[in-house]
Amino acid sequence: MPDWSRRDILLALGVTGTAGGGWYLAEEPHCASPLEPGWTYHGDYWGPVVETENALLVPEGYGTTGGDRHRLAALNHHGQAEWTTVSEGGGFGVPAVHENRVYIGTGDDTVRALDAATGHIEWTYDAGGVEEYGGGAWGQPLVADGRVYVGISHSNKPDPDPSDESQYTHRVVALDSTDGSELWATEVTAMVEHGPALASDIVVSGSEDSVLRGFNPETGDVRWTVSLPGKTWWQPVFVNESLVFATTETVAKVNAAEGTVQQTKNPLDEMASFDHDEDTVYLGGTSGRVVALTATPEAETSEWSVKWEYDAEISVGAIAAGDAGVFVVDQSGYLHRVTDEGRRGNRVPLVESRYEDRCGWMIDSPDEKIESAHLDSWRSWLYVSTVGWVRPFDVGDV
Repeated sequence: MPDWSRRDILLALGVTGTAGGGWYLAEEPHCASPLEPGWTYHGDYWGPVVETENALLVPEGYGTTGGDRHRLAALNHHGQAEWTTVSEGGGFGVPAVHENRVYIGTGDDTVRALDAATGHIEWTYDAGGVEEYGGGAWGQPLVADGRVYVGISHSNKPDPDPSDESQYTHRVVALDSTDGSELWATEVTAMVEHGPALASDIVVSGSEDSVLRGFNPETGDVRWTVSLPGKTWWQPVFVNESLVFATTETVAKVNAAEGTVQQTKNPLDEMASFDHDEDTVYLGGTSGRVVALTATPEAETSEWSVKWEYDAEISVGAIAAGDAGVFVVDQSGYLHRVTDEGRRGNRVPLVESRYEDRCGWMIDSPDEKIESAHLDSWRSWLYVSTVGWVRPFDVGDV
């Protein structure tokens, strides 16, 4: 019997629990067997997987600060570590790879450059924070023209309140990619949790208070600012040659040269996930809705074009789009393959259920949470990061 959701059965039959022997939902539902992963790499609070030419970089302790030890591991495609390096006092941010080096921030207010082949630390930049909790450099660094651009936060207080932005200093810094020396540092109003982008010779970075800024890459001077509603959880990206910026409440196309907003769209009440491919933006919400928007040039239309809408029924944990298709992972641990028309192509579990009355994970459980997903379209592998593990799944036949 297929693994139907309660809504599927109700829509198909109109009734449940009929006295004459019709279909009904048992208290102990039948749950389909999970899709088998290629391997499992265990740990705590895994961040997004980043591919290199020969390895997969997996950052542990993503978004966490404090005294625990966390790893950055370079895994081969069998899930075995070729090398690891450790951070104490905070986990690792999202790594960037450029010319045989890995650049990565940490939760202890540092940025490191590593040899991509061995993991050897070549230099470390320290922002000088003394706090135990809060702060850090979590976004994927931008490496261009001999500089490393990254957002970093620190506090001069040993025990600041992590919920109070005013107790931290938040900056965007440019470092010399050779030795890590600080070239410039510009203070901003809130944490820059995700990496910057380079557009029209402008370094574009968004802070957590949804202020988007354009920086002079040589001096750090702020050329323009744009404010949008919501909170910023995602890095600015290029879609159809346009710079796109998403918050929890809106998605906007921005002219980086002028610092003007060209198009905005508010397709979901609260966005929880974001991805893109060459000409489409995919947004997932806490309601379970997924919306695909086509990023058309401004000359053609003043509005975003809705390509399709899909309902995963459960809060979206991650979206991954590429040549292999569009895949949605909801917070119960189910994988949805969405067709080009926005229909359900398939729905399969990725996790075992621990409960007698439900399939999949408990929604909003702190120990059962989808963090991110990355699609390797060449191999048709989907790499899923969660609170407790990283796993690859072959989605070629899903």
